[in-house]
Amino acid sequence: MTPAGLPDTIHALRQLLANAELSIDEALVRQRRAFAADTSHCAVSLLPASPPADPALPLAGVGLAHKDIYTLPGRAPECGAGRPWPGSPPLAATVIRRLHAAGSSPLAALAMAEHACGATGENPNYPLPINPLAPAAAVGGSSSGSAVAVASGLCYGSLGTDTAGSVRIPAATCGVLGLKPTRDLLPRDGVAPLAPALDTVGIITRSAADAAALLQALQPAAKPGAPVPPAPHHWRIATCWRHPDPGVQADAAIVDALEDYAAECSAQGRRREHRLGQLLEWMRLAQILLYAEAATSHAAALRGRAAPLSPLPRTLALAGAAMPAAWHAQATQRRAGHAQAFLTDVLQDCDVLLTPVLPRGIPDWAEVITTSPDFVPRRLLDLFCWLSFVNYLGLPAIVFPIAQGADGRPVSVQAIARPGAEGLLLVLARQAEHSRFGASGYAGMRLDFSSGG
Repeated sequence: MTPAGLPDTIHALRQLLANAELSIDEALVRQRRAFAADTSHCAVSLLPASPPADPALPLAGVGLAHKDIYTLPGRAPECGAGRPWPGSPPLAATVIRRLHAAGSSPLAALAMAEHACGATGENPNYPLPINPLAPAAAVGGSSSGSAVAVASGLCYGSLGTDTAGSVRIPAATCGVLGLKPTRDLLPRDGVAPLAPALDTVGIITRSAADAAALLQALQPAAKPGAPVPPAPHHWRIATCWRHPDPGVQADAAIVDALEDYAAECSAQGRRREHRLGQLLEWMRLAQILLYAEAATSHAAALRGRAAPLSPLPRTLALAGAAMPAAWHAQATQRRAGHAQAFLTDVLQDCDVLLTPVLPRGIPDWAEVITTSPDFVPRRLLDLFCWLSFVNYLGLPAIVFPIAQGADGRPVSVQAIARPGAEGLLLVLARQAEHSRFGASGYAGMRLDFSSGG
């Protein structure tokens, strides 16, 4: 049960509502009360109650909360900077309006790294968000509040944004599911930009079925239902556990957990090990796009025509402003060829590529905060070393827990698929949810994690 005393999943909540065991009004009142009482620092603004939706709508009674980078009804995003985004349009973002049209109710705007810059949820304007799995554990960013709110059971799902792993990192640190869809699958109007060539609307939930319900609402014109993958024992998978940077290799215990999960997926099926020889190059090209486009997004601040940036986003934007324009042009021109090469070399005869997410497990805050005496640079690099290249290639990817480490914290896997294969990724995640954690899924697993590390 959630802190509001409600079921863990959207389907179970909708059953209660359908059986008249609970009214939509009462369900939403309970969810708002839980947010108001929360002390995890995941929310920066609670939203006023909206009229209850038509009970026939698929998300009626479902409370959602979103990263403070989205224009919400009557509220401009503050992007973690403590002031409204000056480019905010008068209407709520299209993706927010689509969720509302499906019956959902927005509960809160959620904490994030300032201007979506940073792989942790660290922000000089707000307290550190508290990881519900363990207070000492870092919360990844930049969609930090989204992952904490979902993992804490305060809302059924959240929209974050993923530019270099910003949905997948916090999902992994908080033991929930994070989906980065295919580039441009979901519209980004009403979303404050960082690097438009990489920015992606992403979904964080506590179950694959809940993510599928939100994705369906976000694509109202799409045909319902997910593509049917091979039978569970006939998955065609590629795996890559070894990073070309020798400084970010996965711990043996992490590799063992990933191997065990890969063996389950490929039992009597097909498995191929792969080396991502161009991974460092893809990371470099992604970084060029990120820095150069951040400079464009924050040009007014760099020129003194808008409020000043704090050190991290300013450093990132200044680096981009100093780059030759030809670098950005070349990175953009080479992108389609690199993506096609990945599809041909890695996924030609495979459904998904599996990789680590956090190669040495979930770090403590002290290891990734740069001002900490215990700061370990490689632990900060761990947070995105397996993720940022996916944004450059524009492919869909999902992260979800598959095991519990010796420290009591979750071990997650990343699965990458062809463009448009979000449904297949969600089926893969749902199978792991049931085969590895039983009927209770990730919810039951998180109860075990709550006392870890």
